[in-house]
This record gives sequence, structure tokens and C-alpha cells, in this order.
Amino acid sequence: MVKAFMISVVISLCLLTGCDTSAQAAKHAHFKELQNLQELAMQSKQQQLPILVMFGAEWCEFCQQLNEEIFTPMALNGLYEGKVVLMRHVGVDENQPIPGWDGQLIKKSNWAYALNADLTPTVLFFDGEGKEVAPRIVGIPEITLYAGLIHQHLNIAYQNMGLDKQIPITPELLYLQAKQAQKN
Repeated sequence: MVKAFMISVVISLCLLTGCDTSAQAAKHAHFKELQNLQELAMQSKQQQLPILVMFGAEWCEFCQQLNEEIFTPMALNGLYEGKVVLMRHVGVDENQPIPGWDGQLIKKSNWAYALNADLTPTVLFFDGEGKEVAPRIVGIPEITLYAGLIHQHLNIAYQNMGLDKQIPITPELLYLQAKQAQKN
């Protein structure tokens, strides 16, 4: 009985302190980690949607703030992913290589460095060909305005991709637009 209790205490402490990497990955489980850039590019082309990529790291407090206050709510509300954008997180501190635009394995930190996106957090907007289609967002200019800034950059991305799409300037207006569409 005491042994079982001690094991559960050790497991709980391990989860709380982050010694289990799967627990760390669950911190932004709703904001998907990029696993395959080539597949995401194909999805972008098929759905005619830009790709939003946030380069972040587990040790980055500002990245965690963006995940908690901006990207997780965006992922959870169901109005963004696959509808207006494809959103992915790129952990620059992860060692597992992923297939790049051309299918060749790349290390996330090397990709971030090559893009000059290794200062975290950095948000980039790509088309399905890997071309940046909107200005990047480096750091957190103002957290209360960040989601609106993302909307502004998505509209720039649509225009630069030649898409006849536009989303409202705030998440609240996007929500109201979606509710109105459900009524009709």
C-alpha cells in the first residue's frame, strides 16, 4: 500500500516537473506540433489555405503565453484550423527530424535558423510552396492585440496567395460571422 502510494507520488512529481516529455508535448496539444511539412504543404494547396507556423521552445515564457492565451483558444474554438488557416507549432528545441517541403528530413532548429526564425516566438505565414506570404511576427508586440494581428496577416496572406478570401479583423467578429452562417 505504501509502495503504491510512493510510486503514484513519484509519477505525479515527474509529470508536474516535466521529466516526462509526453507531458511536455501535451502542454500545447490543441495547437498541433508540426510533424511533416511536406504533407502540410499538400494540405495547404488542396484546401487553399495559408500555413501559420509558430517557432517556439519549452523554455520560452513568451511562447507559453502565446500558446495559452492565443493559439490554444484559436485551436479549441474550431473556427481556424482547416477553415481559415493551417496552424502548427515548431519546437526548435526538439531533436526529432521531420520531412521538409521536399520530403527530405530536416531538424527543426536548423530550419528555424535557416529562416532567421530562431528567436522565439516567431510566427511565419507560408503558402503550400514554402513561400512567406505575409509579414512575420517576432516576439509579442502586444498580447491583447495579437489575435487581431494574426487576422490582419492572414488577410495579407490570402491576398498574396491570390485567394478570394478574407476574415474579419477580430476573433470576436469571426465568431459572430460563423454564428450568423449557422443560422442561415
